[in-house]
Amino acid sequence: MKKIFTILVCMATMSFVFAQDATTEELVNPKDPMDKTVQIIVPENQRITTNPETGKPKPASVKIEFMQNYDEVHVYYTCLDVAFDKGDAMVTIADVLEDFKVQHDYKKYTYLKRDKTRHYKDERGIKMAEMLSCVKFYR
Repeated sequence: MKKIFTILVCMATMSFVFAQDATTEELVNPKDPMDKTVQIIVPENQRITTNPETGKPKPASVKIEFMQNYDEVHVYYTCLDVAFDKGDAMVTIADVLEDFKVQHDYKKYTYLKRDKTRHYKDERGIKMAEMLSCVKFYR
């Protein structure tokens, strides 16, 4: 019985000695999992498609919400409802995501869920359409 007790005491002592070698800086995760700060980015090159009849870009805009701790991006494509085309919106969002991937040194990305489209009236009563894409980037 004394031998077992002595062995357990020695093991406990050794574990305390080796546990002291690790510093608290090594144990702290550099990314705080509770930090959900969102950085709003308006890309300089909006990649808006042009109208083939007039040659002018469509009345649309792109906004990116970037959550750096999660490597997650929400891309909003907003356009007048009468000029909205789902194909043009998807092409524009894909181009903006490729630019974002290159600028922030990501290797690939995947869509987290299906794209959502909503139609609404803004504060001036104008009918607008908005497409949302949620994407996860990987290094």
